[in-house]
Amino acid sequence: MKRILLIEPKYKNKYPPLGLMKIATFHREVMHDYVRFTKGKLPPVFANTKWDRVYVTSLFTFEWAATIEAIEYAKTLVDSVDKITVGGIAATMLPEQIFEETGIKPVCGLLNEPGKLGLPGDECIDQIIPDYSILDETDYKYPFRDAYFLSATKGCGNKCGFCAVQTLEPTFIPYLDIKEKLRKSMRNMDRRKTCS
Repeated sequence: MKRILLIEPKYKNKYPPLGLMKIATFHREVMHDYVRFTKGKLPPVFANTKWDRVYVTSLFTFEWAATIEAIEYAKTLVDSVDKITVGGIAATMLPEQIFEETGIKPVCGLLNEPGKLGLPGDECIDQIIPDYSILDETDYKYPFRDAYFLSATKGCGNKCGFCAVQTLEPTFIPYLDIKEKLRKSMRNMDRRKTCS
């Protein structure tokens, strides 16, 4: 069992980090790893913990300083930068700049094809049900924490020049069947209520 750390930079945001939540599900259910989430820095109890793999997400490019700070913090938690994966919106939009600033080449776009993380089964991560339980590991209050998010489409067919969607989700998928995901999410929600 490996120790996996998920870091969301310490910026204000309304929505929880869905990418990290899906990665949490992947590592817990597929890889059977120990997973921990933090917003910003870890509590002092983890001060001497070395992690086998650290994921850092990024949101908008105007949160650049907080994102770089989180990546630099992640470097102190591993014995090699090869164990750090950076992804998300800003990383996808400005991968060269992230590399220049940190020396880490980000994973761009969705986690929907084999090899992006270099782990067996990593081609399915974008379709995984997010693990909402990681949000219990931080004191940060997301205004939309208890909402459940599903994608009924991916991408956009319009290709407007000003829009980042064509970079973030380049393949337009006009319909995704969400019935099974709804069933699974309802079971997960029921299980969380039972455990509370």
